[in-house]
This record gives sequence, C-alpha cells and structure tokens, in this order.
Amino acid sequence: MNADTRGQGYPGHPWEKARAWAVAALLESTLFEGVKVLGVGCGDPYLCQTVFGALQRKEVTAVDPGLAEERLGEPGPEPGISYSRELPPGRNRFDVTLILDVLERAEDDRGYLKRMVRQHVAARGRVLVTVPAFQALYSGHDWFRRRYRRYRLRQVEQLAWSAGLVVVSSGYLFGSLIIPKFLSSRLYHWGRVRDRGCWRGGRLLAAVVGKILEWDNSVMIALARGGILLPGATAWVLCENRRSAN
Repeated sequence: MNADTRGQGYPGHPWEKARAWAVAALLESTLFEGVKVLGVGCGDPYLCQTVFGALQRKEVTAVDPGLAEERLGEPGPEPGISYSRELPPGRNRFDVTLILDVLERAEDDRGYLKRMVRQHVAARGRVLVTVPAFQALYSGHDWFRRRYRRYRLRQVEQLAWSAGLVVVSSGYLFGSLIIPKFLSSRLYHWGRVRDRGCWRGGRLLAAVVGKILEWDNSVMIALARGGILLPGATAWVLCENRRSAN
C-alpha cells in the first residue's frame, strides 16, 4: 500500500502522514464499496483521502471540533466525504467508526465510548480507536493538546470491552518515537522546550521522516498481527460490535 498514491495534498507533519498510512493499513480488510463511516478526529482531508480514496462509493462523515469554517458544509476534494464539527444525530448508525486521538480529551472516556457505540455503531460494525500511549510520556505537550491522560494498551482494550465491543486486534504504533518522546517529556517537565505545534523541518526532511515512520508502523502492525507486541507512542484497538441491537 502506498499512501502517496491514495492521498492528495501535503500534511502539516510527517507524523500525520504516517498515521494516515497506518489507519489505512489497519482498515484495509474492513472497508468495502458503499461503506458508511463516521470518523471522529478525522478533520484532516489528507487522512480521509488516504484512507478512503480508493473507494468509488462511500459515505464518510468526518467530525472534528476544530475544523476551519470554510470546510464546513462544502463538498470536500474527495467525493463521498463531508466534514462537520458536531456528531450526527443519535441513532444514526455506521458500518465503521473511527475514534482517532479523541478519548484522551474526554473527561469521562468510558462514558464517551459507551455513548458512541450505543448511538452510532451498527450491529457487527467495526470501531478503530487510537490514543497516545504510556502515562510516563505525559508532558507539557499533552497538556497543551488538552489531553487528560495517556494509555496502556490493556486500558484501551478494557474501555472497549466496557462499551460492549469485542477486540479483534490491537497493538502499538510509532515504536521509534518511544525514546524521543520520553526525552522530550523530560525536557518539557524541566521547561527546556516549548510546544511548536507544526513541522518546521521543510518538505524534503518531512518526506524522509514520514517514510521512516511509515516503515516503523508497517513493522509494528505486522508484528502485532503475528502476536508480537512492541511498545510504541500510540496504542490502537480494532473492535467489532457483536450485539444484534444497541
């Protein structure tokens, strides 16, 4: 799979590019023509185009509270993808639901996930959740991003089970970032660095770093599917709602 051929535009950070590739890889066997998707935390058009661009028919509702005004209510660059700041009305069910780097910002993460499943996940629907991993890596950067917490994989799996989901597969991403994240968290703690919020290394370096992170994630995903779990800066769980009705 080549994310470069499936997504258009230029992401603001190589991490965003690598995350989009990883989400596409995790959902590759789950998506199908005509799929109905709710993507919470998916306000980035690059991510949506990378993940769903190969589908000719789809209905994707990408929700992100921080969406720019000009993107709301307008047809996106990719047919079948619309953007909103708010969740759709309750009881609007989806075949696939993405909850990407959202639970850590919910004060009641368990209640939030339960409501999402009850109101928006179809019977036998799939749910992909990603969250920042390991509380030991919590830093001023997380505070700046309004995160309450970081998670171990077991904690995310328990949240999924408490919401009535069955975990199909799970693992970590961005294994190569564990040590840099730990070091930067100490620097944030000591007040040595400030949050910059965007990539400042230029496009060429971003492309190189993005490719390294994509390779990193491809190895992490393959190992997780083979039963070998390595730690990474992001935890993910792919679940299924096996209840006949919510």
